Amino acid sequence: MPTDETLTSLVQGAFLNDQRLSAQPLKLSVAENIVTLEGSVQTYRRKLAAQEIAASFDGVRGVINNLTVEPPDQMSDDEIAASVRAALDSNADVAKEVITVCVNGRVASLAGAVGNQWEAIVAEDVARGVRGVRDVQNLLLVDPAEQLEDQAMCRKIEEALRDTRGLKQARISATVSNNLVVLSGKVEQLWQKESAESAVERLGLFRIRNAILVTGSING
Repeated sequence: MPTDETLTSLVQGAFLNDQRLSAQPLKLSVAENIVTLEGSVQTYRRKLAAQEIAASFDGVRGVINNLTVEPPDQMSDDEIAASVRAALDSNADVAKEVITVCVNGRVASLAGAVGNQWEAIVAEDVARGVRGVRDVQNLLLVDPAEQLEDQAMCRKIEEALRDTRGLKQARISATVSNNLVVLSGKVEQLWQKESAESAVERLGLFRIRNAILVTGSING
């Protein structure tokens, strides 16, 4: 059984030789062959990488991972949410229209109904890989029937948006979960964002989170 000192040296050396971790302010200690990690990393994937490396050495009995995720940039929560939605949109294994994304303090919350547990796992993994995400709350439920209902309602909402004056060419998408509609995408003017919300309100029975980003003038 290697000593605590030996394991400390081995793990430190592995961190220094790993491009993901060599520049990160990490501290580690080993007591009774249990590795404790302290400090901060820029992404959740680097936090997992540090744990996997530490646990890979023979003689390590466990890893206590106290690393915090501190993204380097200053993206807003709405910008991070937009990035998470874009990442979900590009993944063929995820039914993006039934997963709502909300971000608060760089913590992304995923809600909605998915068809199987694998889809829930993939969605969380996708979200964790997005720049700026500090952590993920996976509130997804496995309910194929509810997923189909939400998909149908999402199509109805997006059809209403396309029929609304000034929005036919706008890049707006909707996600639906438990009567919560999250509107996302980009428009040039504030009145377009407001028109999108009004179009959904006319359908009734919804709580609305309007996360559409305005990229141009706020004047009509």
